[in-house]
Amino acid sequence: MALWCLASVGDGVSHAAKPKATAHPPNLKILSVDPAPLPFVVTERPLTLTIMVELPKTLPEEAILNVTTLITSPSKSSIRVLESLQPLTDKTVTDAALENGSPRRIEVVQVWDGTDQTKRVVSDGTYNYQVVAKLMAPGKNGPLTRETSWKRRGSFEVRER
Repeated sequence: MALWCLASVGDGVSHAAKPKATAHPPNLKILSVDPAPLPFVVTERPLTLTIMVELPKTLPEEAILNVTTLITSPSKSSIRVLESLQPLTDKTVTDAALENGSPRRIEVVQVWDGTDQTKRVVSDGTYNYQVVAKLMAPGKNGPLTRETSWKRRGSFEVRER
């Protein structure tokens, strides 16, 4: 009987399997990233990244949208960070989309000149990008992140000519 009681209580070492929490997608989403022109020829014109972001239904007062893109070479020796900060005012975000039931979307355009962190022109190859959006609001010591999107990744070809 004592063994049965001890077995039912547990030994303090083994633990019952806890159910894993399921990840819910954030309300801030990167819907698409469109690099152009492809292939990207450094000597012709800059690469333009057009990023479509879906905003949450409710926004904090004085909200700021921060979109950051990390561009890396396959060896990770060449990197470049592009960042866009945009206040979300009535001019940039309209409630018309909410009235007809569609989510509010905003287009962010970033331009890359084909240089790395040292301002040198990058070499030929396949480069990767990683984009993340953050919804920020003013805080006592500067902007505070309120919500972060999932990262969106992709790649593109870079050529000198």
